[in-house]
Amino acid sequence: MAAKKKTRKKKAEAKPKNPVGRPRLYKSPEQFTRKVEEYQQHCYNVKQPVTWTGLALYLGFSSRESIDEYLNYKGFSDCVKRAKAMVEWHYEMRLADNAPAGAIFALKNYGWTDKQELDHRSPDGSMSPQSVDSKLVSALAKKLTE
Repeated sequence: MAAKKKTRKKKAEAKPKNPVGRPRLYKSPEQFTRKVEEYQQHCYNVKQPVTWTGLALYLGFSSRESIDEYLNYKGFSDCVKRAKAMVEWHYEMRLADNAPAGAIFALKNYGWTDKQELDHRSPDGSMSPQSVDSKLVSALAKKLTE
């Protein structure tokens, strides 16, 4: 029997690799900033509130998190932070409205809190209870019951 001759298949010519993911919508921080300012002006013109989700949609993104991805691109960090600060400022301004509950809720997503800070320390700064003269307490109790 004759041995079968192995034939090698030619390797397909290497195709250029396609970049993974969708190309960026904004090539420069200046382009991004102009679009953010355009959104702010649009909101003023149509008398609608400036919101983070509204900004994301206006910029052409499908989620709020897409804006945060631009923090990783060279040169975009400052303009993304400024956009967040601009939206946060608008929420702050709405705190003076008659119904600020929505703004309060939104600001909590920016790290704001509405809890009270209580100091439970003794007047001397320690946490240990102060000794009280029992005779003084008895005298005060007697006066209160008279």
